[in-house]
Amino acid sequence: NVLHAQDQGKILLPVMWETHSAPAMGDRPQGLINDQLVRGCDILIGSFWTRLGSPTGIEKSGTVEEIKWFLAQKKPVMLYYSNKEISPNKFAEEQFSSQFKELTEFKKSIREKGIQEEYRTESELREKLSRQLTIVMREMSVGPVIDKKTVAAAMASTRINDEAKAAALVVGKAPNTESESCWMEDYTEKAFLVRGDSVAYKDKLKTASGRWQSTVYGDKAWMFSKRHLPEVAKILKTKPSLRPKPE
Repeated sequence: NVLHAQDQGKILLPVMWETHSAPAMGDRPQGLINDQLVRGCDILIGSFWTRLGSPTGIEKSGTVEEIKWFLAQKKPVMLYYSNKEISPNKFAEEQFSSQFKELTEFKKSIREKGIQEEYRTESELREKLSRQLTIVMREMSVGPVIDKKTVAAAMASTRINDEAKAAALVVGKAPNTESESCWMEDYTEKAFLVRGDSVAYKDKLKTASGRWQSTVYGDKAWMFSKRHLPEVAKILKTKPSLRPKPE
């Protein structure tokens, strides 16, 4: 980061389940780690010695599951294997032999998917990782992740405003600034939304049983039952009619 962050406009932050995950329920442990950590990362760096890990219910280990997800997303995967000496007595242990065999088979299975490095000492790993990470970072293009629903909602909002302004100009009237800045929009069979700049109306909207909450489009808006349509229209000083929902 000190050497390259300013020139490249990129910062590296280590993310590990030990420090960046939180207790949760509702899914298998590795599935929760995938949701909380893995899917938000840009590079995977893995190090192995003699073990592959514990099964997750989907793959032979959590690390294997994460590596395969990164490869499927075509994100950088950097794997390093330690050649540190192993005690001969270890090979007599059935559990050790099984783990070492699975690790060897996994290493072979992904041999054609990229370059894998080996090292004997921590200083050798540090030198290789520093040099190779610099090369990977130069080739990476990392951009912000924006939800498609958020983009659709933003585009629909702009389109509706432009259509309303155009209609006002056609009939030779100036746009109604109150209704243009804040409008009512169809949402579900039983509910509608109030969108736009509603800051000036927020207290009255809340009194009228409005709820400021997330929508299926990825943004937030005031939500009302349709039985409150006449009341909300009076607050906004507009007609009790709804604009169509974004397509």
